[in-house]
Amino acid sequence: MIAVVEQHRPGPGSRQAARLGGHVPSIDTRRLQLRGPRIYDFAAYAKILCSDRAEYMGGPYSRTEAWSDFTQYTALWLLHGHGLWTIDAQTSPSAGFVLLGYEYDDPEAELGVFLTEEAEGQGYALEACEAARDYAFGTLAWDSVVSYINGENSRCCRLMERLGATRDRAAETALGDGTFVYRHKRGDA
Repeated sequence: MIAVVEQHRPGPGSRQAARLGGHVPSIDTRRLQLRGPRIYDFAAYAKILCSDRAEYMGGPYSRTEAWSDFTQYTALWLLHGHGLWTIDAQTSPSAGFVLLGYEYDDPEAELGVFLTEEAEGQGYALEACEAARDYAFGTLAWDSVVSYINGENSRCCRLMERLGATRDRAAETALGDGTFVYRHKRGDA
């Protein structure tokens, strides 16, 4: 069942939401567009987080937990000037999500990515992460950003290495929970 909060409600409120969402920067790459999340993107978000695809992200989540996560990352745009982007691929809208964001207890901002099953294996994660990382270093003028990775997620670890990130053992020790911390530094890409 789809909750009322997930449904598009035409009228002045939805038009205001569209205007606000239009202020989230879009990034165009060779094959992708990263854009601000819209209400209808939640279906793809929930499909990922409420399934075994979220195994390495603390999931599967309930739909309510996925909604809370989605709205938290979307709200970061208003609070910090960065947050969740929806990844639109040429062949599949809402192919996944990339973010420059925080969970409540994160010591620093994270570069994260997750895709729908249909979008896997096409290089979209690498392309989206490169674009978001470049935004962090260029537009936001950050010197570094981290990716928090479950050590059992070998595909994501390989992705971080392809991006040129290196493990930050001091940050891992400070977290103390076994999470791998991959650090992306300006100029290392």
